[in-house]
Amino acid sequence: MLEILYLALIGTTADTAPVDPLAELHKTNPDIAAAEAERDAAQADLRAARGALLPQVRVEAQTGTLEETLRIDGIPGEFSGTREPNSAAAIIEQALFTSGRVSGAIGGAASLRNAAEANAEAVRQDVILSGVVVTADVVRDRGILAVREQNVILAQERLSESQSRRNLGLSTVTDLKQAEARAALAQAESMSAAGALARAEAAYERVFGVAAPTSLTLPAAPSGLPDTAEDAIALALQNSPDLVTAEERAEAARFAVREARGSRLPQIGVEARAAYADGERFGEALGEAEQYGVFLTGRMALWSGGSLDAQTRAAKARTSAARHQLLATDRIVRERTVSAFSDTLSAEAVLAARAAQVIAAREARKGVTEEFKVGQRTRLDILDADLELANAEVARISAERDLLVARYTLSRSVGAL
Repeated sequence: MLEILYLALIGTTADTAPVDPLAELHKTNPDIAAAEAERDAAQADLRAARGALLPQVRVEAQTGTLEETLRIDGIPGEFSGTREPNSAAAIIEQALFTSGRVSGAIGGAASLRNAAEANAEAVRQDVILSGVVVTADVVRDRGILAVREQNVILAQERLSESQSRRNLGLSTVTDLKQAEARAALAQAESMSAAGALARAEAAYERVFGVAAPTSLTLPAAPSGLPDTAEDAIALALQNSPDLVTAEERAEAARFAVREARGSRLPQIGVEARAAYADGERFGEALGEAEQYGVFLTGRMALWSGGSLDAQTRAAKARTSAARHQLLATDRIVRERTVSAFSDTLSAEAVLAARAAQVIAAREARKGVTEEFKVGQRTRLDILDADLELANAEVARISAERDLLVARYTLSRSVGAL
């Protein structure tokens, strides 16, 4: 009876399509959207860094009013006038050699882009895992509430039977009080289950952005899980997006050192310029001037007040920090994978044991009920058997949820979710 009620609660009707709670999650979750926006920003940063290797074209223009005064030694008086100078220039610059500054910036931007992509994948898998967990929690708590509500009905029936037997003088006051206590316990457990369900449904709405549907079912178990802990670790080290993110950030830190060092070294480029200017002086039009030129340019910082040296030292320190963070991430991935694999094995064993417990508890209650009819068992034995079966049903429902979550956690740990 309890199983039928549970399946009816979480199942779907013949004319209602099953609801996939994860189908649209990647389109509605803000954490995924934020991670994808960061990925797009990193891609734009890479394009900006690559632009430093391409020709830089700009136009300069000037116009205005200029007051001029000219005094010549040995000649009394002065010459003064107002003119409106106009000039324009088109300039093309091309970097030829940057001592690793630009290549370091491009390499760092590429690594950060890769890190952003891996982080977006990690966030996506984390959100899917969260979706599975909250979905399984809602299904579990709905099943538990159904069991507890059925137990309330059963406890009330037992209480009514005890009252009738007491009125007929077939039982004692103690039997009646025991039935009342179990009825109160059943009511309390039902209220507690309702509270747990409300919390689970609130968590579901936080992750999915919508209320949990009434036809919610457990997601299908993930496929392709590793058979051994060693296989799981190997998959995690190869596929984990968290590890890829840490590796790419460490690589970006190394490129940042190259960029900082290059800023202190010679920068060589070529510049082409075409310019125009009028030739008016002191109110007299002297003609127009046009200029065309190609120049080889170079620059090198000789003294920067220590700022360039500080930038290099900071980049080296960040490289060391990123390297240590990579090592820490590697350890975390290994630990999480082994724990997830062990939890999966434990959850499988627990579910098998809980299923056997339900069967045994059901048979035990059936036997106790028959023995009570012939006077070999007391009313307390009946109440205990009812409680043991209800608790076994609850434990089995929880074990089903725990196994599903453990499998998805293992899939997330190896980067396969």
